[in-house]
Amino acid sequence: MASGNETAPPLNEVERQNANDDLEHGLAYQAAKVGFFRVFSLAKPEAGKLIVATIALLVASTSIVMLPKYGGMVIDIVSRDIRTPEQQSEALTAVKNAALAVVLIVVLGSLCVAVREWLFASVSERIVAHLRKDLFSHLINQHT
Repeated sequence: MASGNETAPPLNEVERQNANDDLEHGLAYQAAKVGFFRVFSLAKPEAGKLIVATIALLVASTSIVMLPKYGGMVIDIVSRDIRTPEQQSEALTAVKNAALAVVLIVVLGSLCVAVREWLFASVSERIVAHLRKDLFSHLINQHT
């Protein structure tokens, strides 16, 4: 079973010419098989950040789903039949509480979106940098 760390021997002049002829005639080489677990192994050093980013993603998504519920609560409170000053006071308090909940949900959701974006961007940049470093070292080692 190949681990993906082996280097291919350099092509000689005849192999290079055959490869160029194949490309000119529309023949393509099959891409290397990269397993799903190979992709996970590349992200393993960044697992903690990915977990935090995923939790932030879930919280942000949940906050977006909760907004219509609280908006509906405000509409329900305002559309009630209010006749007495006590009912007006209760309705005003309920609207204030629902509005406060909406503000808190929006703030929490926005913070989670920012954290998610920052973590996913930084992790993806690190993974790509690691891939580039590995590719460059493999290319340098092929010619030595």
